[in-house]
Amino acid sequence: MCAIGTGAGRSTLREEGTRNIVRAMEKAGVQRLICQSSMGVGDSRTNLGFLTKYVIVPVFLRHAFADHERQEAVVKESTLDWIIVRPPHLKDGPWTGTYRHGFPTTDTEIQGKISRADVADFMLKQLADTTYLHQTPGVSY
Repeated sequence: MCAIGTGAGRSTLREEGTRNIVRAMEKAGVQRLICQSSMGVGDSRTNLGFLTKYVIVPVFLRHAFADHERQEAVVKESTLDWIIVRPPHLKDGPWTGTYRHGFPTTDTEIQGKISRADVADFMLKQLADTTYLHQTPGVSY
């Protein structure tokens, strides 16, 4: 499981760190990688609300999202059995076990937040589930 990240500034931590993880996994013969990215990356941009899509991401998070894009490319180009999980804004909060996942990129009814505990719950479940293999499911309330 990979959930590395950094703040909103310029960084290649996600890309480079994930590249190192992928190389090590391929060398060791470990096949399953569950990688946390972000809603708004790739085709999930359409899931974002107006303010997030047109102000927050392009103005404040553009470098972080560029690093997420590169990170996802590293995962998708690998030989691994991967799932890239795309949550919206992460919040501190309790595990509820009640969240949505795998919704279409045209779904604009999702909430723009989810607890870290619920994202961790979803990611852990993906270790033994093949439903989203080689896919990029969103997870949100």
